[in-house]
Amino acid sequence: MRARVLLSTHHAVFGDEPAANRELQIAVALRPNDSNILYNAACTYGLFQNKEKALEMLRKAIAAGYHNFDWITRDSDLACLHDEAEFKRIIEEGQH
Repeated sequence: MRARVLLSTHHAVFGDEPAANRELQIAVALRPNDSNILYNAACTYGLFQNKEKALEMLRKAIAAGYHNFDWITRDSDLACLHDEAEFKRIIEEGQH
């Protein structure tokens, strides 16, 4: 399923939101508790500036065990979130 989520990101980079969402939904449906899949889903939503969905997936990724907070704060795919209060709160809570 990692291939599907990476394909989703590929489609996102090239602006094909319908294809990105299709691949993303399949990947998440098949591995709903995989922290890396969920994190990459957050990144895909971030590339489309969908802050609400990106934050939702980021919360799920952290709850599922994704804890590379240093990377999360620097990941350019999540740049649309970096100045958001909710993003900062998620990071602060996760680092404690």
